[in-house]
Amino acid sequence: MKRIRTLVFIWVIMMLSVHVTPLLHVGQFRESHMDLAGIAKSDPEMYQRATDAGAKTLVMEGQKPFLVYWLPENFRNLPSHRLFVVLHGTNGNAYHHLANFLDSAKKHHFGILSVQWGWPSGKYGLKKKGRYKYIKDARQTYRLIDSGIKYLDGLYSIQKTECAWLGFSRSSTQCAVFAHLDKNEGQKWFAVFIAASGGIGENLPIMRELASGKFGDKPLRGQHFYLWGGKKDRSQGENMRESKPIIEQLGGSVDILQIGKEGHGGFNHNPQYQEEAWRLWASLCSEKTHK
Repeated sequence: MKRIRTLVFIWVIMMLSVHVTPLLHVGQFRESHMDLAGIAKSDPEMYQRATDAGAKTLVMEGQKPFLVYWLPENFRNLPSHRLFVVLHGTNGNAYHHLANFLDSAKKHHFGILSVQWGWPSGKYGLKKKGRYKYIKDARQTYRLIDSGIKYLDGLYSIQKTECAWLGFSRSSTQCAVFAHLDKNEGQKWFAVFIAASGGIGENLPIMRELASGKFGDKPLRGQHFYLWGGKKDRSQGENMRESKPIIEQLGGSVDILQIGKEGHGGFNHNPQYQEEAWRLWASLCSEKTHK
């Protein structure tokens, strides 16, 4: 009997360790010269490039996830206050991903909010590469983004329904999830969702909920998408093709599916694709303005 009780106790502990995810408590942001995850220290060159351009880091006490934002000169007096929200991929870097789009942001006068939703775990895998932990619940990541936009909204009056969201690689798989969260559970900040070098993660918990009809037959109706994949990116180009009918089945509109000749980072480093996405973003915002 004692052995059975011991086995039951061990089983309960194992189940709890599997299902309990560290919670992200979204609280008061403060601007800081350094993040709490050590990302700036691990890539000082990219951190310096971002900060030299005027980027600022937003942290919350005791929390590893953080945000980096950059705003164009005289942003307060510009006719539109739009933000481009960027999520990194596996073992990614918010400073690096912000820097990828600085030239475009300066040209088109939009702000950038880059999200560090993964952080070094202190453990190492093959080839001594550091492993990351990630926010596992997309709703928590959405709340982090929402809090960051609201922080800037309080200072600059960010235009609701006219921001853009980009997920790269690992984050790309969540584009339909974030489109749902923004429309059906969130604040309706975004006009377009850009997914680069990934493919829809059909087995993500919220994607399974969407596919089950929990949120209705067409939960993504009215949501717009730009999908990019590279031919040299192993299977990712094909994954983006396969993502299009999944999004459309859920009611979303894939306005542009672009399969480039490049590899994994093709969208991040080629202005022609970015310009195509910005034109779509601008046209969708224009439609909202004239309705």
